[in-house]
Amino acid sequence: MRILVADPDKTRRRRLAERLAALADVIISDLCSDLTETFNAVEHRPPTLALLAEELTRRPEFEMMEILFRTLSVRWTALAARQGAPGLDPEGDDAALAEGLRRCLVGGRLPPPTAGAGLLRAVDPSGADRLILIGSSTGGVDALLRVLGSFPADCPPTLVVQHTGAAYSAGLARLLDRNVVPDVREAAEGEVPAFGRILIAPGAEAHLVLENAATLRCRLKAGDRLSGHRPSVDALFHSAVPVARRVTAALLTGMGRDGAEGLLALRQAGARTIGQDRATSVVYGMPGAARDLDAVDQELPLSAIGPALLKATQRIRA
Repeated sequence: MRILVADPDKTRRRRLAERLAALADVIISDLCSDLTETFNAVEHRPPTLALLAEELTRRPEFEMMEILFRTLSVRWTALAARQGAPGLDPEGDDAALAEGLRRCLVGGRLPPPTAGAGLLRAVDPSGADRLILIGSSTGGVDALLRVLGSFPADCPPTLVVQHTGAAYSAGLARLLDRNVVPDVREAAEGEVPAFGRILIAPGAEAHLVLENAATLRCRLKAGDRLSGHRPSVDALFHSAVPVARRVTAALLTGMGRDGAEGLLALRQAGARTIGQDRATSVVYGMPGAARDLDAVDQELPLSAIGPALLKATQRIRA
């Protein structure tokens, strides 16, 4: 049994690792102090079981961590913060600790992989006249998996701004790429959006924007935070206003207002716009703000957004 231990407290981490290593059939695969280290370790050396300090599971970035666990079929559990609390008790005796590990391995079921993962389809070179833009924040990783999971290999060029920490955008791109049919990568400076490709805004040092020159290209533009974020959904949406009639844009679950004004500008310029509804949003802030501004053509449940984006781009082409 390969076990990963993640705990910001060095003393607790080391003490638990020593106790686990003394148990029969247990190998400590990695010791991690934060979620960035944990994500990288799990991605490259998936353990049988991950044990995480409860405080790590409460952080916003844990959404991505949990989806990676699901993708790689890695079981995980939180470490109880105190005796009698939910989770594995790291302070129990050896017999109780061993029994707790056994329960973690056999109890519960892992969710199934995202539908469509790993499928291969031929890419149709048509469709460069269409563009999909998506913005999301809190709850957005799982929402993106649902939306992009409905896209075929020949999907229209798609650009995504998901609010993540600087260390997580590359991991997000790899996570999505494992679970959806089109190619997913971080956007690069000067890259031309292409059919069958989904580009994720990279890092936290620049905004992902579109430059409408002879050829539409991605630019990574330095600048202050917009709507409290960098990269900002508003920055991407506003940059696409000159080509709005080629655009279908969606604003998914998220806290705050980022993307609402940009979505309104796109709609006023002729783009088709979609907002996630309240019932299926983890946080209704961003799509709710867009609805209040009358920036949304259609407000839809999460399950309907992917098909609606594709249908709208088919009408653009026609």
